[in-house]
Amino acid sequence: MNFQFHFDEYHLASDIIITLVNYITLGYLFYWVYKTNTLKPKVWKALIAMLIGIFVFSINLNFDHYRIEIPILPLGLWILYWICKRNDHQDRWGKYRRFAWAGFLIRFFFLITSLLKTLIDSVIY
Repeated sequence: MNFQFHFDEYHLASDIIITLVNYITLGYLFYWVYKTNTLKPKVWKALIAMLIGIFVFSINLNFDHYRIEIPILPLGLWILYWICKRNDHQDRWGKYRRFAWAGFLIRFFFLITSLLKTLIDSVIY
């Protein structure tokens, strides 16, 4: 058996680097928001609130064979706001809004790292 991997055909190294940086930053942001939040929700509910906050309406652009998503409207934030505000539960929105905003703002970090991917590709390949 002879296994050969051609880096010329598959640009996986930069994808792996960017994905790891994005996940580590997402985890650190979640940890930081949870520690600095005065109202402490359950961890799994806070994680779901952050993941809901990631849902956005975005403009997709193709730049030099790379897909770039520019987040415009925070749909996940609005969905979570609607869920938390129904039945006049004001305290629920106070618990989860920082996580939803952090989920929306992490999309801008994803945008920056996707732009850096072109630079990493030019350095590696």
